[in-house]
Amino acid sequence: MAARQQWFETLRLQLHQEHGKGWSIREVGVTPRNPIGRAQLTRILENRDRSSVTLPLEWKATNSTAILTTVGQLRALMEERNLSLHDAMRLNTEAHSGTQEGEAGFSGWDAVAERFLASLQGRRSSTLRDITKRTERAVLALKGKPAPRDGATLMRRYADRFFADCPPGGVGRKRALQDVARFLSYAVEQCGAPVRYMPPSRAVINELIGSATTTASEQLTPPIKPEDLAALLDQLEADGEHELRLAVGLVGLYGLRPAELAVLQVGEDGKGRVGQVKRNTTNMGARAKPLRLLLPLDIAGREGEGDRLLQLYGSEEVKLPKSIRNQIAAVEVKDRFQDVGREFAQLLRRYGPWRALVARCPGLTPYSLRHGYAWRAHCCSANPMHPRIAAALMGHNTATHLKHYGQWTDEAALEEALERFNAGVHPVEA
Repeated sequence: MAARQQWFETLRLQLHQEHGKGWSIREVGVTPRNPIGRAQLTRILENRDRSSVTLPLEWKATNSTAILTTVGQLRALMEERNLSLHDAMRLNTEAHSGTQEGEAGFSGWDAVAERFLASLQGRRSSTLRDITKRTERAVLALKGKPAPRDGATLMRRYADRFFADCPPGGVGRKRALQDVARFLSYAVEQCGAPVRYMPPSRAVINELIGSATTTASEQLTPPIKPEDLAALLDQLEADGEHELRLAVGLVGLYGLRPAELAVLQVGEDGKGRVGQVKRNTTNMGARAKPLRLLLPLDIAGREGEGDRLLQLYGSEEVKLPKSIRNQIAAVEVKDRFQDVGREFAQLLRRYGPWRALVARCPGLTPYSLRHGYAWRAHCCSANPMHPRIAAALMGHNTATHLKHYGQWTDEAALEEALERFNAGVHPVEA
């Protein structure tokens, strides 16, 4: 009578039937204190290279089904993601480290979110704050009932719950979905979440972003016109708002970002320069850029006003408003410059003549003072400034400059350009 087949012999036969040659299983780790070892899986490739991992399962008959199931999971991970056996084992272990929620599958979203956010440490505080908020919202959507079964469903659920105040086609939707997609990719690639949670196609994401109901030119913050800036400076002077006038004049006449008031300095040569206030993943940790030279653009009838204000600032004969100075002093502690710009905007919005100007010119914002610099550079002189020069003076590249300011063309400007062109084509009679 033939001897009864051992359970592990049956297991090896099943392993061969389901996965073919190149897969083997055996017991390892047996000691006098641990008479029952663990199952070790070995994968042998066609070129005879081999790798082995020890499964977290004891070598006993009651675990034979679990061993076979784990091998299937590892093989699927290896083939779906082109992973080594060791990487597949790591992801599979992490994927089963949480509690399972029925058919909802992977359940370690809180732990994934924690790891994902930890991987982003070092980014500027405002960026990390935004990503944290979006990640927490994504986890909430994943825990909703019924639970999203894949990345596309999760993104639609996210849009349904959190886009009520985000206009279609806006940067808010784009940035939110970009961060959610990054979170999902990290979950799948680094934490063993099921592949079905990979972000959907670009077409699906674009559908959720939607199309803007306004044109690009309508979205552009309008510039303050020279005559309005002159009137605003005069009114500030008449009202005795000398400190706010200094801030408004520096931003408007030099095209500063309001936050750059925090890094404005006057050199021994009497010229103004500013340092870097914009921080992102591409420039954080990079070598500091040289200070940017500031040159004022005159307003008709106010020639030399920019130079005069800069000298007032350098001599401290007139200071910036105290609340702005307080925010500048807090930059090092907060590690951000945005609050300087916010305080400048708040002071301006509290000023009655500014509110009256906004009522007359809808869409005007404190940042319109900076945009007014670009407007004067290209539209307020018989000798328009080259975009490359204007971009350098404003502290960005030419592509950015053209993207934001290349749309300021009205019918009068087109007709004037055509007239200049034709004057060069048709010779003038003696």
